[in-house]
Amino acid sequence: MSIDFKIQNICDHYINWERRYIEEDLRTINLGRLVASEKSFVLRINGSVIPTNSYTFSVKNVNLTLEKNTSIVLTKKIKFLRPLIEVRYTTILRQCPKCRRSKILDDITYSNRGDVTTVGTELQLIQTVEKYIITRINSSIFHPWFGTSLHMLMGNKIGNFELTKSQIIEQVSSAISNLKDIQRQLVGSGRKVDPGELFGKLLSISVDRDTQDPTIVHVLLRFTSQSGKQLEYEQLLEFSQLRERLV
Repeated sequence: MSIDFKIQNICDHYINWERRYIEEDLRTINLGRLVASEKSFVLRINGSVIPTNSYTFSVKNVNLTLEKNTSIVLTKKIKFLRPLIEVRYTTILRQCPKCRRSKILDDITYSNRGDVTTVGTELQLIQTVEKYIITRINSSIFHPWFGTSLHMLMGNKIGNFELTKSQIIEQVSSAISNLKDIQRQLVGSGRKVDPGELFGKLLSISVDRDTQDPTIVHVLLRFTSQSGKQLEYEQLLEFSQLRERLV
């Protein structure tokens, strides 16, 4: 049995000790985005946490647009020449720089004990399927066959949906075939592998256009692990823009 780092996590939109700068009035600190919860906000100047009664929150439009951000206004001017200003807070989904509105954070996370969170068996298999699908083919010099060419479709208009659908199915099917081949080699090497980690049977690949946004395509895979459990994995392809991370 093997384990893998859990790299797909729900984003908390939490900004941890971001450095900001004081405005010319020596009282205003512009955060550049909205603070979702004032209770989550902590201000630190030169390493010292500033009491909450030493500043107020101000929300305003950015450059006469509808987008808003939050500023912190200190009750007294800063007397330091070049203060080190750091902030931590929770922002809103639309302005989160970590997940970029996707709600998903592709990074390792830690448990309450400080351990890196991991996945195994069927959850690891789902994550492996995702890696094979979203990785740009030829992006690895060691495994150039790993991944798909789905990125090449992004940014193009969907003229003939049936043609686009067949291209997506072909790319996904090829990636799954490569995955199964690698796993057969792994088992053949004599390594002990849990049946939940191994791809079983590909049941279906559904490709459908989003009912609200025609530039978004939903790809749904239904498959089994060799332990017999039925699993699903959904991939969203946004044809309106190019992104390395598409889920």
